[in-house]
Amino acid sequence: MLRILRWLDDHPATLESAWDVPRSISLEGIADGIGVVRSALFQPMSILEEKGFIMTRQAHVIGAGRRKRKVAHITQSGRQTLHVSGEEVPQRPSRKSSKLKGQVPEYTNLHGRTDELAQLHEAIEQGLPIHLRGMPGIGKSTLARSLIQTLAEDGVQVHWGQLDAYCDVREAMQRMDIEAPQILDTEGYVSLLKEQKVFLVFDDVHSISSRHQAAFSNFFKSLQHHDVPFLLIGRDRDTLSIEGAYIELGPLASDAAIELLNPELGDERPFIVETLGGHPLAILLYDDSTPLPETDQDVRAYVEQVVLGDATSEVHDAMSPFLILPFPVPSERMPNPDHVPLLDEHTLLRWGARNTSMEMQHLIRNVCKSSLDDHVIDELHLQAIQHWQQQTDALAAILEIHHRIQRGEGEVSVHLSSRANELMHTYSGAFATLLDEALINESDDLALIELAAQHALNRAEVDIAKNYLEDVDSDQLARIRLQIAQFEGKKGVMDELESMLNRIEESDEKLRIQMSVLSRSIDDLSASLGEEVFERIDRLLAQVELPTDEKDRQMVLTTLVVMQHALAIERGDFQGATFLIEQLREIAGLSDPLIQYLEVKTELKASDLRSSSTSLVLKNAEHAASQMKQPLYKASIYLLICEGLADTQRPRAQLLHDQIDIQTIELMETPSARRLLAKWWEVKSMFEDQERVFALREAILRYRSVGCPNRARELSKRMHLL
Repeated sequence: MLRILRWLDDHPATLESAWDVPRSISLEGIADGIGVVRSALFQPMSILEEKGFIMTRQAHVIGAGRRKRKVAHITQSGRQTLHVSGEEVPQRPSRKSSKLKGQVPEYTNLHGRTDELAQLHEAIEQGLPIHLRGMPGIGKSTLARSLIQTLAEDGVQVHWGQLDAYCDVREAMQRMDIEAPQILDTEGYVSLLKEQKVFLVFDDVHSISSRHQAAFSNFFKSLQHHDVPFLLIGRDRDTLSIEGAYIELGPLASDAAIELLNPELGDERPFIVETLGGHPLAILLYDDSTPLPETDQDVRAYVEQVVLGDATSEVHDAMSPFLILPFPVPSERMPNPDHVPLLDEHTLLRWGARNTSMEMQHLIRNVCKSSLDDHVIDELHLQAIQHWQQQTDALAAILEIHHRIQRGEGEVSVHLSSRANELMHTYSGAFATLLDEALINESDDLALIELAAQHALNRAEVDIAKNYLEDVDSDQLARIRLQIAQFEGKKGVMDELESMLNRIEESDEKLRIQMSVLSRSIDDLSASLGEEVFERIDRLLAQVELPTDEKDRQMVLTTLVVMQHALAIERGDFQGATFLIEQLREIAGLSDPLIQYLEVKTELKASDLRSSSTSLVLKNAEHAASQMKQPLYKASIYLLICEGLADTQRPRAQLLHDQIDIQTIELMETPSARRLLAKWWEVKSMFEDQERVFALREAILRYRSVGCPNRARELSKRMHLL
């Protein structure tokens, strides 16, 4: 009873009059928290209520449907009784520690596992990566949650992430609340962690998709190399090539398992525990109104024949949408949120961090799904498609496309292409997994192959992009092959590009590729390149044919003048650059942001850093940039200023660099934005010595991924000198 009071004492009195309350004060939440079956609460809570130590009422539980549920509050009398009690009171965990970050599950009282907990602490002291393994529902996450509680109390910053097939390393960092810009070189995240006092927990590592396994393996190896401690929780012994300490979690010891059951069962408890093999989830699923299985039945058979065999048709109907759910989602987004309390009452749901999302207990889901025939599963996927296509956000799109792929629908590439721009950025890892899964069903779809290879290149995964193109011979993929060659810095790529442009007959497609090639080529210019490179760009510019539509013609013409301006600046022809600005001014007018941007850029590029007037030029440029509304213009000018200040006023340069709204630029997901991001990383490498190599590696990758091999080569030389 004291455990119940201790659990409720962690919740403020203000909840007593609240309409929306957390799941943690519902009967199911309390049972989870103190680690017992729900039926074990009935008698002690009844006594506590009779004594006036708690009060119960009906309230709406957040994230659990519209139906009210029974919740409990500790009274003032109960708090006083708890605090003056002479009995040994179980320690209350700090449920809101600032040292616990990410998708940390709700604290659950740990029964037994003393030896396993000691092994975990020993492995941490030895500095070893830890593999915590065991079947679904055996208590891996509960044990890990107890471990990190003590680490947090010792001042260690703990980050917890729940993995699934649609999660890549970048998404994992976001889930773990690790603040960092988007990093293509996934090992770069380790550079941000290696000097900190942290401990990382990766849950469900067995669910990592084959698409992302290599990246996660490299990331874990880098963590190990830099002595960043971490724990991998999964079902099997797949190590992802990471050596470390292995802890296999088996059944609970009998004396600990008995504590999960209702004390009113008395002497029956040892027999129940033995029959259920000491499996924690099986014990928590036990209901004394249902028969026990035969002694030699395993847990899966018990779940299938007893737990689910005794469930009502209402429960089975409520379970159906959860059986094909690929990852946890907020309960209110399910087809029927009011089914959630019903399943929760039967201990069939697994809740995520802060009870904000849920899914079916994996053991239950696996058992149920394995008993369904293909026709039933197909119908469930169809119902899911109909549900998720009614919602328009990116998460719903991922779920809809997932179910279309699982059904084996044709032309999934149409759905993927229609949401590509959004999903490539918002859920880049999930989009990569979807593309991989779609290609299993449609391996000959050239549009799908091109999209998958392009997305891999955008993520700087050149080996994966090349793998997509293996054994595929088609002119349709020539552009992707050239991008790969450019990424790898192969010579003669521009010759091939010119040759390809000459073969394209469709004018709109030719113009699109010409403008793309020119913008990349100009951004790839540097002082070390010879005049022949400039002449080639001049030749490409001269070959552009303006469209007949007046609006399109004006847009292309403006873009060409901007390109010629950039080319003039790189040549040092500032008089020519000024002349081009005057030409634009006649078209656009004095107040056009583009004119202001080009004027400031020209002045910065033309100024002599050794001159006494440089300080005024930089100050004027900084003021002008602060007034700019266009993010790319603003960031570009700030980066130019940072380069000018890096040698003489590094703290000031770094301050300006930090002011750049990098998140907004990342969200833009355009080629020009991606090239500016590469520049941002290049400038970042001019500051902190400890991050210099990491920032250079990231800039090199980004320049390669956006088709700027010359910039990448120059930075590679700089990195080798370091």
